[in-house]
Amino acid sequence: MLRKRTRVFFYIFVVIVFGTAKVYYDTNTIEVKKYQVRHSALGTVLSGLKIVHLSDLHIKQWSNREKKIIEILNQEKPDLIFLTGDYIKNGGPYKEARLFFDQLKAPLGTYAVLGNTEYYNANGSCALCHQEGSKELKENPNPVFLKNSQISLRVRGKDLTIFGVDDPVSKKSNLKLALKNTQILVPSILLAHSPEIFSEVSDLGLDLVLSGHTHGGQVGIVGYLRKIFPLESALEFLDGFFQRGKTLMYVSRGLGTSFFPFRLGIKPEIVFFEFRNPSGQIGISELQITNAPSKIIFAGLGWADFLETFNVIDFFKKKLFKFSNKGNTPVLFDFESPVDLEKLNWECHKWFERVKEHATSGMYSLKVSLPPGQYPGIDLRDIPSDWSAYACLNMDVYNPSKDEVAFHIRIDDHNSKWEYANRFDRDVLLKPGPNRISIPTNSIKTNLDHRRLNLQKVRRLIVFAPNNQKQRDLFIDNIRLN
Repeated sequence: MLRKRTRVFFYIFVVIVFGTAKVYYDTNTIEVKKYQVRHSALGTVLSGLKIVHLSDLHIKQWSNREKKIIEILNQEKPDLIFLTGDYIKNGGPYKEARLFFDQLKAPLGTYAVLGNTEYYNANGSCALCHQEGSKELKENPNPVFLKNSQISLRVRGKDLTIFGVDDPVSKKSNLKLALKNTQILVPSILLAHSPEIFSEVSDLGLDLVLSGHTHGGQVGIVGYLRKIFPLESALEFLDGFFQRGKTLMYVSRGLGTSFFPFRLGIKPEIVFFEFRNPSGQIGISELQITNAPSKIIFAGLGWADFLETFNVIDFFKKKLFKFSNKGNTPVLFDFESPVDLEKLNWECHKWFERVKEHATSGMYSLKVSLPPGQYPGIDLRDIPSDWSAYACLNMDVYNPSKDEVAFHIRIDDHNSKWEYANRFDRDVLLKPGPNRISIPTNSIKTNLDHRRLNLQKVRRLIVFAPNNQKQRDLFIDNIRLN
């Protein structure tokens, strides 16, 4: 009996050891793929050049993997580098990602779009395009980030247009804006973080779409589960090539991990493309793809890499346990700490900074620069959720302009998104100069049935300038409960 039990424990031990080794190997091994694409449009402008596609780096620390990626790129010497989002871990810092970007070199440039993880730390993402701590854009950014925009390249006397859409997962993509005033008459490449945009793109006559986001499923079983269960729509395009009409799309498996900190059966990948003209023979298709044997490169053993690969503590902490913020502090925001800036919804053309002008409490107020638009404003995140012990919500707003400004306040006790009936909305007219806004908590009722919001579970506080016609500055301070 003892011998049988010992044998069972031995088999379990062997399975654990081999399983651990397999997971570590799959997570920390890079598959280098090379494709030759004979393409009637892209071949005319990119023939003989080497293009590399990187996606979903999810960099948390400068590890063996990042070193190996840079080593591979330096050996291959690509002419063009394309990146398709998710450069940081969810909500993580940008320091290591910026260090990675600084080492990317390509004669024709490096071009990129943002992914959904960038919007989990949106104020940090400004460092990718802006000079540090400033609204001024970098003069020579590397990479060049395309946010619903385009750039034209002149390659050996021929034109190539590169389009980039903002993150489709966060519903920030605007293909119409990216293609504004453009007729697709020259070879074109679109960068998009998620392949879910493919059905919208493929009718427009674009030549190539590069995307990522899916991680190829990251764990092999996902490829089977998606056929049985309704998973994320992007997983319809798990990895590899897809074609619709003249549009070709490649979906990268990416290089990092998300949700779970490991891969199993789905290795990270770097993809190189070399475009050629079609052979010109009668009956030969305008598109032909051939591939060289993949090269498997192990990034190496490292104690820090091992701990990160099996760091399931973060998964349980972030994904399974959601602690509500029920602090009793009456101050929601006073902007005395730089940490407060991290709780705001940073977006392009919107800017937040702590200044000493028009402070009504402490040394600093929040200077808000809002772009023209229908609803530019501030989503004040991570607020204390229990307001039940207080009589009023108060805030101080300074309007530096000479005209009155419409100002709107919205409060939710659940995730209502665009739903109107089941939330609280209040319009205020800001006069020039200082304004003190006070909303009695007993008046915080839903818009249509006038149900009192559950003040023990306040979920959201948003302020904005509806139908804003011009670039506008406001100073906000001392958002508090009394």
